[in-house]
Amino acid sequence: MHSKVYSAPMIRKVLRFALFACCCATLAGWSRAAGQGDQFTYFGVWPHQIVVFDASQEKVVDSINLKNDVPHTLLLSPDKKKLYAWTVDDNSIVTIDLATRAVLSSFSLNHGNQNFRLIGLTPDPGGKYLYALGRVISKQRDHYDLDPPAFFVIDLAGQKITRAGEYPKDEGTLPPRAAMKASPDGKLLYVFRESILVFDTKEFHLIKKVDLAKPQGPGLENISLGIIDDPNEAPGRVVSVFSAADPYVHREVLGIGEVDLANLSFTFSPVAPSAAGDFFPLLLTPDRKIGYTVAFHGGTGNERCEFWAFDMSTRRLLRKREFDGRTRFDFSLSADGTRIFIYGAGYQIEVYDAATFELRTTVEVPGDITTNMIILPLNSTRASAADGHTSAPVR
Repeated sequence: MHSKVYSAPMIRKVLRFALFACCCATLAGWSRAAGQGDQFTYFGVWPHQIVVFDASQEKVVDSINLKNDVPHTLLLSPDKKKLYAWTVDDNSIVTIDLATRAVLSSFSLNHGNQNFRLIGLTPDPGGKYLYALGRVISKQRDHYDLDPPAFFVIDLAGQKITRAGEYPKDEGTLPPRAAMKASPDGKLLYVFRESILVFDTKEFHLIKKVDLAKPQGPGLENISLGIIDDPNEAPGRVVSVFSAADPYVHREVLGIGEVDLANLSFTFSPVAPSAAGDFFPLLLTPDRKIGYTVAFHGGTGNERCEFWAFDMSTRRLLRKREFDGRTRFDFSLSADGTRIFIYGAGYQIEVYDAATFELRTTVEVPGDITTNMIILPLNSTRASAADGHTSAPVR
């Protein structure tokens, strides 16, 4: 048997081809690592499921069964490894491990004749507690007793409420939903409603009040939750669309406000008159150079919805475009900042291209969406993929 002899030019040609193939494979790997891999998003659906949606594939890839009640609010743990779900009727706190998608614990805040109705919820930076704002409803023989609004500290390991504090009576009635966030050191608790209220977490005393208001439109139940759902926000800061009135003629204007949670400082950049409409919270791209929001005008049957994109370095409007909104909906942004999601009050997610504001696709989901979306940051999604967990499609 004779071995084949290759000429020098042919050998060089083969080597060049092998080198080219190796480079292509390496570039493909870099491209996936740059954000084209799994981008997991979590949201709750009726009757008691958490759906896992992969934004990179634009499809549902898995689901988690809560086995107790309808999910109402979702929170991401500070270490990005767990998901907390608050359920509606039984007021349970469910902890889910994101690596295995297994339910780690579930316990109800209700006991005896007392029913806890929560308005706001946020984790402390250490991941041991949840701070809640709400009230207790006690069922008596022939009536219900409604306690004043209060703060509650929920011990996740002990599975119970360990502390409570009074909410200021002179701050008026509570809204149906209130966004909350703790400072990086866990000493301050921010409540975003008509004004920004800052409390200490030891005694829940009001220590500062800022007269900035985040616009809220009628019928948009989850709009305030967008303040705590941005995976690309700088640690210890909140950037969103707020409204404020100047101190001279009291003209109300809309602007981009930034809250430094650690230093109790606030900045505000006017961007439009209040007549521009109401806005969803601002969501940022991974490099924090562009911020996206949704503006809406008018009422049911005559509502106009627009995508707005801002240059975050100059706080100037880059572009906007009208789109077909729903009667009630929520807005979110993919972790890589390339896709906009319109969802809620239905069985579909509308996926738009963030660069063009064109509709890319409509995704069917296995139930009526009942919660906010939790978007995992890109580094968290890559870490999850590295753990070797493989998602099974929903059947």
